[in-house]
Amino acid sequence: MPRDPDHVLDAIDGVVDEWETLSADAMRWAPPESKSDDLLREVTDIFGPLATALTEAFRPLGDAVTRVLDNLVDEGDEEDRRQDR
Repeated sequence: MPRDPDHVLDAIDGVVDEWETLSADAMRWAPPESKSDDLLREVTDIFGPLATALTEAFRPLGDAVTRVLDNLVDEGDEEDRRQDR
């Protein structure tokens, strides 16, 4: 690293330029709007994803039960048709 004063001044100028750029960016930042702290919103935020996950988890079980019941009803209809003949 050179020891001349111009090099030190250039380094300081570079740091100041970076700080001014970052400072200008920071001045444009605005904090997010605050959400109102109501109970319904908090409950929805907590239990909404849980309900969705449970629905997705139990959907295959519901489909299987529906298929079994459909097969039982179809078999019962076939037995009724055989008895009618």
